[in-house]
Amino acid sequence: MTPRSSSPAIQSLGLQLAATLLPTVLLLALSLPSAAISMALGGGIAVLGNAVMVFAVFGAYRAAAVRDLTGRMMLAQVFRLLLIAAAFAGVFARYDEPDLLALFGGFLAVHLLPVWWVHRASAQAMKR
Repeated sequence: MTPRSSSPAIQSLGLQLAATLLPTVLLLALSLPSAAISMALGGGIAVLGNAVMVFAVFGAYRAAAVRDLTGRMMLAQVFRLLLIAAAFAGVFARYDEPDLLALFGGFLAVHLLPVWWVHRASAQAMKR
């Protein structure tokens, strides 16, 4: 994998981290600690799951080995879903009263951010 081809995936992870940290800091500034912690947990779970996908799928990418890439994608997706389920189970087991809107809203917003990012990156690539 060349640095040029990997940069959108890495940039997407950075964008996800920023999308997790900025609302968390804002919620802390608004004196909403439960919502801030829940936002950080939800966004962190999404970033962790998406990081697993990025590194598992693109870490050893070889364009000639399409069959291997497909298998790696499927295995990484299953592992990501199990990791996300375990992380949410851990949150509900350890954290007494999470703010559900911040937890799931943060997760969904950060989890779906790569879809927007890929669409944006591909639209820019088409203009070249």
